[in-house]
Amino acid sequence: MVEREISIPSFSLAEIERVPESVFYAGKLEELPPSFREYSSSHRHNYFAVFFFLQGAGTHTIDFTEFEIRKNSVFFLKPGQVHSWNFIGRIEGYALKVSSDFYAQNGFRSSLRDFPFFRYGSTVSGIVPKDIESLRSDFGRLVSSWKAEEDPRALNAISQLILLQLEKDYDQVSNFSSRDSKVAEFQRMLDEFFLQKRSTAFYARALGLSPALLNKQCKSVLGQSAKSLVHDRIMLEIKRLLIHSDLSLSEISRDLEFSDSAYFSRYVKIRSGLTPAEIRNRVRKVQ
Repeated sequence: MVEREISIPSFSLAEIERVPESVFYAGKLEELPPSFREYSSSHRHNYFAVFFFLQGAGTHTIDFTEFEIRKNSVFFLKPGQVHSWNFIGRIEGYALKVSSDFYAQNGFRSSLRDFPFFRYGSTVSGIVPKDIESLRSDFGRLVSSWKAEEDPRALNAISQLILLQLEKDYDQVSNFSSRDSKVAEFQRMLDEFFLQKRSTAFYARALGLSPALLNKQCKSVLGQSAKSLVHDRIMLEIKRLLIHSDLSLSEISRDLEFSDSAYFSRYVKIRSGLTPAEIRNRVRKVQ
């Protein structure tokens, strides 16, 4: 599985901020290194991130969906997502970047995937918070605390306050509520195990549900069957590799654990109406 990660440029928090073993970063967008603006080509991160644009314009593309960067807009990124920026003019605002290791190293029980905008399947980004000044003030405190190298407990407390405020704003514009815990846990597990476990029975059993009940809850909350969500997650990874990597079709088939290239091609054709080569060529012509 190593090839799958290497094929698309992937950056750790330490590499981006050039701080050895960095697991937490809070700063101003206008103070970020030039490399932040230079990442116009598609790439991945292995950390969670929140970007709050007080000023700025352009576009932010996340897994083939393009969002407009507007004044006071907030964007969320999860580990593994493929994204790119296209900025127009000067940008101002704040960035919060957190590795899962931050919580493990400091004994915190918090899980960033508990927040709806960090779950697989969340498609809303570029939201405009209701209380701009409160969010701005909290980000300012967080940046000051990080620069002062304060206790990790202080960083955790302030960042959790920011994320909880954004969760309320997110729930206002998303059909997905933080109360839908079983479906949320299914999506979290799916994002982690989709390559090895493609049967909905596995996820239903792990959640203490029958396959029929899991299916019913997915349809009620997301408007899709559990099985279709599994296929969607597989197809997302296929498209990522077809479009953003130079791996051959047989290499992609192998890395995504299909039994053979012929079955892989049939699977893609059934799910998308296009062959793998057609997907790759069509999108690259547009780019």
